[in-house]
Amino acid sequence: MDHCAVAIVGGGFSGAVFALHLLREVRRPLCVSVVEPRSSLGRGLAYGTDDPDHRLNGPIEVHMVYPEQPGHLRNWFLESGGMERDPKAASADGNIFIRRSVFGEYVGAQLEAAAMDNPSGSHLSHVRDRAVDIVRVDTGYRLILENAPPLTARTVILAASYGQPAIPRPFVGDISSHEAFLANPWDNARIRAIRPDARVLVLGVAQTGSEVVDGLLRRGHRGPIIALSRRGLRPIPRPVGAAPLDTSLHDRINRHESLFKVQHGEITSVAGILRQLRVDVRAAQETGATWAEPFGVLRDSLWQVWPALPIREKRRFMRHLRRWYDAHRFQLPPQVEERLREDEKIDQKVFRAGSVYAAEIRDKVITVSFRARGVSDVFASEFDAVINCAGLTLHPAQSTNRFLTRLVKNGLAVPHGTGEGLAVDSQHRVINANGRSDPRLVVVGPLTYGSFADQQGAAFIAARISKIMPAFVQSLTNQDI
Repeated sequence: MDHCAVAIVGGGFSGAVFALHLLREVRRPLCVSVVEPRSSLGRGLAYGTDDPDHRLNGPIEVHMVYPEQPGHLRNWFLESGGMERDPKAASADGNIFIRRSVFGEYVGAQLEAAAMDNPSGSHLSHVRDRAVDIVRVDTGYRLILENAPPLTARTVILAASYGQPAIPRPFVGDISSHEAFLANPWDNARIRAIRPDARVLVLGVAQTGSEVVDGLLRRGHRGPIIALSRRGLRPIPRPVGAAPLDTSLHDRINRHESLFKVQHGEITSVAGILRQLRVDVRAAQETGATWAEPFGVLRDSLWQVWPALPIREKRRFMRHLRRWYDAHRFQLPPQVEERLREDEKIDQKVFRAGSVYAAEIRDKVITVSFRARGVSDVFASEFDAVINCAGLTLHPAQSTNRFLTRLVKNGLAVPHGTGEGLAVDSQHRVINANGRSDPRLVVVGPLTYGSFADQQGAAFIAARISKIMPAFVQSLTNQDI
């Protein structure tokens, strides 16, 4: 098939959930194509792992594809025998943290069910290929695929990710292709192949880096491990005894006014928000609560708090507070956090704050020179394996995703003013180089972070897709597809 009504580029969580809601709501038969090189839809980078100890970092209730049915995933998991297959999913506090692969299976199953039985009789096809370029044509867009003939679509949904993690500058070039350098931290086969006595450097100590360290130790790694990041800022442990949400997450992020705005009015500076958050945390602690409650209010209010900030304030947040926010926002599953605490007693791994100064190849090892934070001296060590967990590229023009870079180069999209993702309007329609939005080109998922700041969690992505879907379906009618 070389043409369709709607083409979705990217079949991970964002693309699968968009297709799912489109099939549920549209009332005219459509041909919908999802361009995704992986064999399964709904998994992507986040949920495509085969490591059984890679779990969702939040309880089962805050991961969803149907925002109006917050208990759907829990019911599916329990009724399908999930606890019998994975008794370790239950944490000490009674919450359930399922495997990421299981959540990917769930998303794929929901999409498959919608494709088999939807009100309009629409047809969903999975194009197992990779989009590498896009061209505007009279009838919509032509997608250039890596291996198959071009695909023409009246409307294109961009649900792709940034691509692989950015390679830190000292490792760019020959080092990035060296056998001792692992550019992809989710390449579990290569990580498992690391010798148990190898000297390992992990670049980054956020969730991915922490999971890599945990996985190495869990598999009996005996060699020294150094986990390095500029600030040494690790995910903040989940507070013990944190109160559950007083309402469902769906209700909290779909209010007429956000909880934070109701409590404090509109604050249009990052410093002002931070000051208020500190006041709220102190007040919570005085009543025996934890920082998690007021932080959760802010997190679940970003859909209204972030758009009210001037662009200079958004940039200030990205420069100074983003990593601190993420350290509190993206906590480790308790199962991983507990193992890492136990491993702290072993003099085998070291979490360090510092910066890589230089790197060079010496036969089969990589010599890395780095400075510890606050120290001027440069230290050099040899490593048998360097694992890149430094994080995804933030700026679209610097992404390893060729389709994304071509989209910008062709003038069909522009980076958001924060440098994070693409500029879009309130309905997620891409804003092009001429400053106009195009109803035939829509972006969902993490690539809209600069505009909305809440698009890195499943619940927030699903809620926003659900919110924009009625207008999107109406736009298809207006286009007479």
